[in-house]
Amino acid sequence: MAPTDWDSAVWALELRGNLIAAGRSSGKLELWDAVEGSLRCSNEDGVSGITALAFLNNRIVAARLNGSLDFFTVDINKPLGLLQYRGGPGRGSMPPSPCYSSDDVISCQLTRSVQCAHQKPITVLRAAAGRVVTGSQDHTVRVSVFADTHTHTYTSREVLSLTPALDLSQVYRLEDSCCLFTLQGHSGGITAIYIDQTMVLASGGQDGAICLWDVLTGSRVSHVYGHRGDVTSLVCTTSCVISSGLDDLICIWDRSTGIKLYSIQQEVGCGASFGVISDSLLVTGGQGCVSFWDLNFGDLLQTVYLGASSEGQGVRQLVVLDNAAIVCDFGSELSLVYVPSVLEKLD
Repeated sequence: MAPTDWDSAVWALELRGNLIAAGRSSGKLELWDAVEGSLRCSNEDGVSGITALAFLNNRIVAARLNGSLDFFTVDINKPLGLLQYRGGPGRGSMPPSPCYSSDDVISCQLTRSVQCAHQKPITVLRAAAGRVVTGSQDHTVRVSVFADTHTHTYTSREVLSLTPALDLSQVYRLEDSCCLFTLQGHSGGITAIYIDQTMVLASGGQDGAICLWDVLTGSRVSHVYGHRGDVTSLVCTTSCVISSGLDDLICIWDRSTGIKLYSIQQEVGCGASFGVISDSLLVTGGQGCVSFWDLNFGDLLQTVYLGASSEGQGVRQLVVLDNAAIVCDFGSELSLVYVPSVLEKLD
């Protein structure tokens, strides 16, 4: 690391395969090897701090403090004689879950910059289903369609087919800034966004409100006030919306009606510690433990204690892995929890 980097805080992190993207307060974007701990490449084209990052196909999207949105292309050049994931040796693009070798030459180039994507700092960035969704301190959520201009340029007819309820005058050219529409419904800055491959979109704000949106039309489906203060995270299943807030409350809402089904009062500081294992199974963190809940009825199924002494060691960070294992913090340690008995009970 250069000496100046020690004075530049890391504001954003994102992981894809064994590649870590790090965004700094100086505006610098870095790509690190997660296995070897080595810096693979960096880009200093931006001067405003990077507040959020997202991988999208072979690109990295960076949101900045000045409200701009940058698109970087990641190229992988493999030495001659080495095979790629797709095709022969030479230049490649980022596969869905890449694992790079130390011989690969990785470069990161700024290919598109959307100035004034928001009027104030971008606080949240999510990407899924070809959509880029940003939330800002300007109280708005913006939805963009990602178009790979190297392979295809969308026509006006195709844009309208993607957004049937929008006028063409409301749609920017996709090869320029690709903004489809601006969603307005919050009276505070945006603090949480959820979008998945089924194009379910939810947002939460400093006003404690949660909004569900129709991604195709830009219309608001529901609007509820669920928390006293900031909404810290959102997750959706096929039947419900799960939210957490600075009030250390986890709320479960019916997705079709917007009615709150029940809530779970968390320990102080553990309000954002939860994960969804399946459509019927929720896991939450507590003081030295993780608890498993039946999402359909709100019943506590099982509590797993992580150590003999749990005083002052609240689980504040929790991640659900693909194999239904739970990784969480416990004091200065990371704990791995797998409880097949809970899963078998639900089966």
